[in-house]
Amino acid sequence: MQATSLPLLSMLVAVPALGAATLAWIRQPARARQLAIGVSAVTLALAGVAIGLFRSGQPGPQLVDAWGRVPLLGVLLQLGVDGASVVAMSLTALLTLGLVAAGPRQMLDRHTLAVLLLTESATLGFFCTQDLALLSAFWVATLVPAWVLVSRSARARPESRALLTFRTYMLAGTLPLLLVTVLLGVLGLRAGIENPFELTGLAARGVPGSWQPVLFGLLLLAACVRMAVVPFHSWLPVLMARGPFGLSLLLVNVHAGLFLLVRGVIPLMPVEWAAGGTLLAAVGLFSGLYGAVLALAQVDLRRTVGFLMVSQSGLMLAGLATMNTQSVAGVLLQSVATGVALTGLKLVVQVLGARTGTTDMTRLGGLVRKAPRMAAFFFLLSFASLGFPGTLSFVGEDLLLHGVLEAHPLVSLPMLLTTALCAITLFRAFQKTFLGGVGEEQKLLLETVEDLLPRERIAALGLFALVFVGGVIPGPLLRVREHAVETLVERVSSARGGAATTHERP
Repeated sequence: MQATSLPLLSMLVAVPALGAATLAWIRQPARARQLAIGVSAVTLALAGVAIGLFRSGQPGPQLVDAWGRVPLLGVLLQLGVDGASVVAMSLTALLTLGLVAAGPRQMLDRHTLAVLLLTESATLGFFCTQDLALLSAFWVATLVPAWVLVSRSARARPESRALLTFRTYMLAGTLPLLLVTVLLGVLGLRAGIENPFELTGLAARGVPGSWQPVLFGLLLLAACVRMAVVPFHSWLPVLMARGPFGLSLLLVNVHAGLFLLVRGVIPLMPVEWAAGGTLLAAVGLFSGLYGAVLALAQVDLRRTVGFLMVSQSGLMLAGLATMNTQSVAGVLLQSVATGVALTGLKLVVQVLGARTGTTDMTRLGGLVRKAPRMAAFFFLLSFASLGFPGTLSFVGEDLLLHGVLEAHPLVSLPMLLTTALCAITLFRAFQKTFLGGVGEEQKLLLETVEDLLPRERIAALGLFALVFVGGVIPGPLLRVREHAVETLVERVSSARGGAATTHERP
């Protein structure tokens, strides 16, 4: 365990929360946006320092900030990062800065900016914590600001009644995690363990065998709801289409549900994960294919992007269930690639909606004439999210596909079909929105459409450049997570070997 004299991680979690609190005192919209951009930039800089100080290959959490423990409850107030969390933390900071800096101004009022910063702060805490109880607290904290803002939107707009779906699913994804935390805490305190929630200690002790199936099912439910895996996906397209700006991207594209599997479910219950690998892979593949088919059927660009996210979440679950070095490394790399590319794509779609008043493809067409830069970035970011050669998603998909091929050759066929459907969906969306004939309604839209502004171009170009540079030089991202990937795979392999030995005994 590597500690530092500077409480870097604590600062990283605190800065966005302090920025959100300061926004309560600022009434001018322009100053509120400037403050939010500054706070997001400082947070990203701190995340960059954390990556610079991180040492690949070292076991245990690094950059540890320890603040003692909560008496009686045994909650350990400790933050630290490993290879998986240090990248996820930086991705969160990057996406927040992109959303705040380039989002449409009319959608970023003071309340929305505060919610984005609070969600960022809680998400960073979730990635850094080393205690299950604190992890659950941050999991809830990521949803509370969104819950408040969604409730306000639901009162203000009659059509947003469908956003009640969001609240229902978030409760379904939160209560199981809280129940598991309470049960493990009771078991640990009864056994006289000083820190019953510490993740490292929990992984070393293991979960009592009789409790494993129940706890495994509860944690898996929480993760699948947050990842929007079918059949727990309905909230995501609704939130993408009708919810407050940016919330769906932060809640899904930082892949907190995937991180819960990597940090909580698999280390604590590797035997259950190994036993359910085939079923989980099937669920993930079905979710990926189902999301791709529904994305192809949409006419609204926002819902199209939402179902593409559902599809990508399913493929990542399938790759993680396969559990070999290539598939796990591919999943973690793909989580970064899709997070960046789909955020950029959603930004372009949101700007398009703000300019034209609609994201319905049947009412659009020929926009390349008035907005060529918007069309170009939509096309490039679509390529970046599809795994086109030379992009980071290509490297992630290649590793993921090879890992699945090694374990289950036939499983790769639905994955290829899913990727092909996603490609058809995006090219169809590009053709209908930016190319094609121009009708009378489209002519009226073309007269008022403005191309991407400089700040929007900078954000879109920056996101695409990251995916492109990552595809050309993926080595640093792979090395940072190499030890975490190997540790995870070895733990599940050992569990499989132990289970096989048990079954072979007379």
